[in-house]
Amino acid sequence: MMTHKNPAVLANEKGFTLVEIIAVLVILGILAAVAVPKFMDLQADARAKAAQSAISEVKSRLSMGYGQYLLKNSEKPTTIVLICGEKGVNDDTILPKTGKGSVPMGADFTVTLDGTTKASIGTITVTKVQGKDVTVTDDWDLPI
Repeated sequence: MMTHKNPAVLANEKGFTLVEIIAVLVILGILAAVAVPKFMDLQADARAKAAQSAISEVKSRLSMGYGQYLLKNSEKPTTIVLICGEKGVNDDTILPKTGKGSVPMGADFTVTLDGTTKASIGTITVTKVQGKDVTVTDDWDLPI
């Protein structure tokens, strides 16, 4: 037995038409196309800022080492190697003793220091932030 709906009842039924649904999907697609690239840019900017903070940390360690060397030896260090080495910090968990190599910064950063290419300038490079590739470089100069 087949039942037929009353046309008056059909007129009262509410719902979305196919055109309305497609219009909403188009609007959502446009929003996604605009929002996703901006979100990706925000992530890259955040990684670059985090890399800058890691560089600032290494600069602080070098400044601390400079002061440590000055107190221990009653003279100013003339090279980055002196700050990092036996008469300075002398601790691989803070700065590489040779003035060149990996700087321990925990699992979030991959940081290197090169204080041997130019004796009075330490080049600090961050190559990874939380496992993602980032390259940010800055220098620390010996105070005059």
